[in-house]
Amino acid sequence: MMRSSVVLLIAILTLIPGVLPSRSLYESVCACQTATAVEDITVFESKASHNFAQQVTFTLRAASEAEITQIYLFFQASGSERVESVRVSFEPGHEINASHVHELRDSPLPPFATVTFWWQIGNATGESLATEHQQFQYTDNRFRWEELSANGITVHWIQGHGDPAFGQAALDVAKASAEEIIAELQAQMPDAVDIYIYDAEHNLDAAMVLTGRDWVSGQAHPELGVAVVAIPFVEGYTSRMKRYIPHELTHLLVYRAVQPAGYRYIPEWLDEGLATANERLPTPEYAVALEDARAQDQLLPLENLCVAFSPNSHTAFLAYAQSGSLVQYIRERYGARGIRVLLATYADGASCAGGVQEALDISLSGLETAWRASLEPQAPWRAWVSQIGVWVGLWLLSLLVAVPMIGRLRRR
Repeated sequence: MMRSSVVLLIAILTLIPGVLPSRSLYESVCACQTATAVEDITVFESKASHNFAQQVTFTLRAASEAEITQIYLFFQASGSERVESVRVSFEPGHEINASHVHELRDSPLPPFATVTFWWQIGNATGESLATEHQQFQYTDNRFRWEELSANGITVHWIQGHGDPAFGQAALDVAKASAEEIIAELQAQMPDAVDIYIYDAEHNLDAAMVLTGRDWVSGQAHPELGVAVVAIPFVEGYTSRMKRYIPHELTHLLVYRAVQPAGYRYIPEWLDEGLATANERLPTPEYAVALEDARAQDQLLPLENLCVAFSPNSHTAFLAYAQSGSLVQYIRERYGARGIRVLLATYADGASCAGGVQEALDISLSGLETAWRASLEPQAPWRAWVSQIGVWVGLWLLSLLVAVPMIGRLRRR
């Protein structure tokens, strides 16, 4: 009888305007479970809402013929191996309203992650109910997002900061880039790829800082299948799309090719080098930085690029330039197969130097020496010699044959 009264009360409340709380623009209610019962415990509502980088609020309404005495909340962000558990404080009773606020300032979640949560409810008779798992997307709901999808790729851009042509251009670049990268790596496309495009670098900066991440022009979260970039809606935006989107997509697809366990062994120069070399519109400043460093004998040692790049902006810029150039050199000399063998070797746990030796049959220092030699400018006469070298060789060979014959003729 009591359970029927509770259900009736909820139905009446939902029909009376203003009784149930409304949501603000920046609050997202992402999951709701209603009227689930196991034995003597009934869940009428279970939901989660969040304010980006501030807090997540989990709420539960349930009833039981025996007094509810214990509630635990469990939640886990995608890409994380850890399940968070919280014993929720509430007033015990036959009908309960319980909530828990997770402070994101103290314990941030990965931006744009999928968060799974569930409850465990116990009553005075010892009965227990574990609710079904629910999910919500931890998006940056400070903004409203437009979206466009095709071939498993979805691009999101801030409402009012880009028209449908902007979104279509981003999607076209993403699709074409993904096809080329997959062809070289022979990898499979993830089930879903999400690309979030901020309208300005300071907004991306704020989003990453708020969630405990360092700022860069873009970020890839391979474990989430998410790439985040900053591309203002101004003239020439397609140029930035052709640089940033393929770069971040490469990280997602390399992760997919070598699997999570192998990705941690990929040296930084190869991961970032592939991403830089895959930019559909090369960054001219990279070539300038590379030539200046070569001319001044200030190129970074390759062994220094095996690990995370320096936080110094100038050094990091040169590291990206060198890595992209080195990957391009490996492609030209060893082909796409050389890239795949390198990735597979590192994914098996090879060291930075050991992977090059095993995959390319050359030492790390030998590879560096050969690559540096390829950067040396050729003098005009060397270029001319290289062009006519074959004909000069044939002419010299003919002389070697002709001179002895002339000598014999003269003796006769």
